[in-house]
Amino acid sequence: MYLLYLDESGNEADPSDRYFVLGGLSLFERQTFFLAEAVEAVQKKYFPGVQPLTFHASEIRSGRGFWRKVPDEVREGVLEDLVTAIIEAPDRGRALYAAVIEKSDRLWGEAAVEKATEELCRRFDLFLQKKFQQEADPQRGLLVFSEGRFDARAKIWVRDFHRRGTSWGAIRNLADIPYFASTKESRLLQLADLVAHAVWLLYERRNSRWIQRLVPCFDGDEGILHGLVHVRPQAD
Repeated sequence: MYLLYLDESGNEADPSDRYFVLGGLSLFERQTFFLAEAVEAVQKKYFPGVQPLTFHASEIRSGRGFWRKVPDEVREGVLEDLVTAIIEAPDRGRALYAAVIEKSDRLWGEAAVEKATEELCRRFDLFLQKKFQQEADPQRGLLVFSEGRFDARAKIWVRDFHRRGTSWGAIRNLADIPYFASTKESRLLQLADLVAHAVWLLYERRNSRWIQRLVPCFDGDEGILHGLVHVRPQAD
């Protein structure tokens, strides 16, 4: 089983944001424990003896909430170490994904979230299909979303993609409807948040600080990034 952890960055309905991003990382089921432990090691390095913190990338970067009194160099170190944890995870099944929706009059709000979900369902399904065709490894996939405003709708979208297919064809390798969990309770969803925010910073702010290190981890073949897609507004 391969698990794809997903979170969002940017506001799908706020006109002040040009982009909405849904992104995260996939892992082979036996890798999840070890990557979660790598995140715990970051906590122990910087905040030993402190109750488990929620590593939310935008809050860390901007110094909000708990992070307001944390020195800049510590906040930078935390983010760099979390990026390193992703990069150093074993390659098997570790692949990053992100759908970047460039909002327009036709594609914003809930429609933007649905489009991003469709894009990532299809790309994750192709990853699993490739595993079977190239490696004779008949695995299934499961989506794990961060809890949010679209829980009920996302279940319907994914179920429909599974039954009727996407704009590009059938979804064949997802094992079930998506599951939802609290980011606070899942270290892997916290890393998914970091991936989504790193991509959002690139598109919205032209800040490549963290994405430049993460790009090689996106699903791809021969220099083509299958795991990263930019959906542009359609011309009339």
